[in-house]
Amino acid sequence: MELTKGYFYHIYNRGNNSQQLFFKREDYLFFLKKMKEYLTPFVSIVAWCLMPNHFHFIVFVQKEIIEFEQSGHPTQSRVTTKTRTINQSIGILLASYSRTLQKHEGFTGPLFQKRTKAKVLVDEIVIEPSYWNTTFGTQINFSQGKSYLETCIMYVHYNPVYSGLVKSPEEWEFSSARDYLGLRKGKLIDYSLLVKENLLLVDSRHPTHSRVTTNICIIGIGSNIEAETNIPKMLEILKTKVEVLQVSTFLITKPIGNIDQADFTNGAVKIKTDLNQKKLNKLLKAIEGEMGRDRTNPKFSPRCIDLDIVVWNNEIVDEDYFTRSFLKKSVNELIR
Repeated sequence: MELTKGYFYHIYNRGNNSQQLFFKREDYLFFLKKMKEYLTPFVSIVAWCLMPNHFHFIVFVQKEIIEFEQSGHPTQSRVTTKTRTINQSIGILLASYSRTLQKHEGFTGPLFQKRTKAKVLVDEIVIEPSYWNTTFGTQINFSQGKSYLETCIMYVHYNPVYSGLVKSPEEWEFSSARDYLGLRKGKLIDYSLLVKENLLLVDSRHPTHSRVTTNICIIGIGSNIEAETNIPKMLEILKTKVEVLQVSTFLITKPIGNIDQADFTNGAVKIKTDLNQKKLNKLLKAIEGEMGRDRTNPKFSPRCIDLDIVVWNNEIVDEDYFTRSFLKKSVNELIR
């Protein structure tokens, strides 16, 4: 495996004799921790996916070799400077994980296949069909205008779908698909490089779609006028404007400010939209108006529907989240 500075690579390996590599969630998380420790000094991680018996990294090589200081024997104060190559660091990553897993699972022998493979992702280089078939178990048909790099990223994210583990890439916790879709702010991938390469937020479920900025938002919902009718009606209207991802459990709460009115039904809805925050807020006000919200009434008056943006791309943007326990509970149900 030869890795050269300044190029994107697809790096992959699987369990020896296709044996299982990860047995529980903690195994995946431990491997991710080792990835950060041993890979990021050399590369920018562009995409990744950990499967039960194999893994995929897509990286951009920043350094081929690094220097590090190593202390001598505990009784000695001498510190020496040593070097390590990226290949050596990948080997240490796999060996370190193997030792830990062997200890926990009580088995011996090699865990990974002997050779970790790497393919350079350059459009001018023809990558033979056998590579795609062997690595992904399917023939890749390139979408018009997409590079080898983009195509590889999409199919790495799609691995859990091909294997029948999930129905869509973002359902699999142990890949960077959620980070690409704005559902999570992972700490492994290099977002600045993705922005520079115009790769961030490519929807891997729709490879032929053009790139758009996708925003994930959680909206607080409230009603104390025919809530059992108005909330479902509002959700149906909202579904025609944005993609509704998840709806929280609804809670019955006492009114705030003006207590001489009916109890409220409160909850939250998680959506995905191409609208920016200002345009989405304008849309929500239009939906409130369509449903008959009277804005001439005082602030804490009864209302048929109340919609407020609480979370915007994982950032709390409504201070009420911190002071209203029912809102916090509903929103937290949708944060993952």
